[in-house]
Amino acid sequence: MRLALGYGAAFLAAALFAIGGIFAKGAFRAGIQPSELAELRILFGFLVFFAAVALFRRRDLRLDRRDLPLVAFFGVFALAGVQWSYYESIQRLPIGVALVIQYTGPLVMLAYARWRGLRVGGRLWLAGAFTIVGSYLVVGAYDADLLALNLAGIPFAVLAMLIFVVYFLLAERILARYPVWTLLAYGFGSALVAWMILRPVWLLPWDLVAQPANAALLAGVIVFGTTLPFALIFLSVSLIPAARTGLTSTVEPVVAAAAAWLLLSETLELPQIVGGVVVLVGIGIAQSLRPTHGGV
Repeated sequence: MRLALGYGAAFLAAALFAIGGIFAKGAFRAGIQPSELAELRILFGFLVFFAAVALFRRRDLRLDRRDLPLVAFFGVFALAGVQWSYYESIQRLPIGVALVIQYTGPLVMLAYARWRGLRVGGRLWLAGAFTIVGSYLVVGAYDADLLALNLAGIPFAVLAMLIFVVYFLLAERILARYPVWTLLAYGFGSALVAWMILRPVWLLPWDLVAQPANAALLAGVIVFGTTLPFALIFLSVSLIPAARTGLTSTVEPVVAAAAAWLLLSETLELPQIVGGVVVLVGIGIAQSLRPTHGGV
């Protein structure tokens, strides 16, 4: 049951992140900059999570003073950094291309686990290969013209991938000691403090946000791209190894492509459909290998 819940939470979180990316693209077209949207996302995410913990899980606000620097670093570098770098990348790249670069991260996590001396089953390496190849196909990255026209976004996507790895590894370490709600409240709180030092919230483009269409887009980002998926992804990391959560998260490009087909009438080519199947097979392979003591 624990494994099923962990994989299910990761799968649903990835699907929600993909839908949130579509709302984010709309916000960019409306004139909201990536860094502004990242700060808005952190601001409203913190308000929701802190209110929920204060009202219903007050005991989860307890945090050992010695762990405060680690949690603060997670919020400032990992949580705020991964959102900023991801939004900068998808402003310059198609969402799918940015995601396939970011989702090389699980292979990096497997390599790091092996370097630490942990056992990494052969099926996990195979699963990682399947998910990367599948993601490559599903986003249409085989189209050389697509990459050539968007080279400026690739450094941001690579940075997002590296921060993505740190984000998962730090979350795994913190969640070994604290509940999910503690990390959500203090992680988002630390990230918000960092953003407010760089840009006070009153300098955000509230005139744009106040427009009904833009407010609806922001609400979509907050609900589908922030509060629900972050709660689910942290729940997953608390139940199964972070590398497995990362592998399952590679379903996001599949959902993003399917959502673009359904909602934006974008065409899906045969290689993209095949790629989606390959990703799902890779995730299935990862789930077929149970975690063991001293292994991933």
